[in-house]
Amino acid sequence: MDTTTLDTPVLTQDEKRLIRDITESLKESRNPHAAHLDQAICESIARLSDLAKVMNAYPSLLESQSLGQQRRDAASLIEALSNATLFTVDMLLPMRAAVGQVYVMARLNLFRLLHQVAQEALGGRDDFTAVEDAIGGRISQSIHNKVIESLLIAVVCDDSLGRAVRTKAATALTHLWEDRFSRRIEAFLPVLETTWEARRQTTVQLGTLMGVSEIFALMRAGGDIRFLDYFSRKTCPPEELQAFREFLFSVSTEELESLRDRLLKGQGKTEADVRVGTTLSLPPTYLYNHTATDFVTQLYLFFVKRHLEAHARRIRNLPGPKRTAEEYVMVYFLEQSCTMDGGRTETSQDGGRTDGDRTGGGEEAAK
Repeated sequence: MDTTTLDTPVLTQDEKRLIRDITESLKESRNPHAAHLDQAICESIARLSDLAKVMNAYPSLLESQSLGQQRRDAASLIEALSNATLFTVDMLLPMRAAVGQVYVMARLNLFRLLHQVAQEALGGRDDFTAVEDAIGGRISQSIHNKVIESLLIAVVCDDSLGRAVRTKAATALTHLWEDRFSRRIEAFLPVLETTWEARRQTTVQLGTLMGVSEIFALMRAGGDIRFLDYFSRKTCPPEELQAFREFLFSVSTEELESLRDRLLKGQGKTEADVRVGTTLSLPPTYLYNHTATDFVTQLYLFFVKRHLEAHARRIRNLPGPKRTAEEYVMVYFLEQSCTMDGGRTETSQDGGRTDGDRTGGGEEAAK
């Protein structure tokens, strides 16, 4: 690999060292495809750099732009986003944001490529696990960024939330679109990232469906205590607790209720039982009938499955959580930010409180 290939702002110094180690190991491996794999890495980095240049070539979202008598700036974008719906928000995306979404996927695919190369070059070596973990961390980071953007868009387009919260989410979304390289995205980002990583390392037991063992496992794996405290408060509404259980078990509320009924009747449960009995508009197997079973797809599916199910409940006004656990936590952080800004936080139309006691002892989440 030419040394100038890594001379790009889209990679951190740690990432450059990681790629350099992989390509050097590839050269030493005497793999018959080594030259082709090295070229593929170089081309992928070059394309990622080109995408970053295209993204940054579009006007800044934080500066004013004029076209004839029309004038646009960050305030007008935030205003437009705050009035958007899930059906119209795509038409409001600035090109900087649209190209940025492609950039996130290109970055994700670069590290998927590196994982494949590492398997061929380092498979069986003592340091393979450490390299694989480092690549996995970058892949997770890209998935997290993609999910954070989806969460912010969902909050922005949720007309059951107060205007101040939607505006705050639109502001965060604008800053995310402005600078994809920055990690400074509101206070909720480290809370969600840490908890997602802990959840990825947690083994689901199901057991009595109380979630006690899963909660302790999440804590041992380093889950953010602020995430757990939110759902442990004594005033936590039933729908939010249901969303938290979906997060713990990666199983829908409808499926959990079906399993609980079977347990009460003295019947056992099988793996197949976890995927049946849903009352949602999506067929039970809709999200599982896919050929991709890789880590990346599974990580993204963990979020998107719950997100689509919650959205289906909201559209059809079905019982159960109307948001994912992550959305509830994000809304809370946005409300807190509004309060610190001196804005009046409104009560959401779905009945959820936007203030009051947000901490508790932990017994509520496990009920």
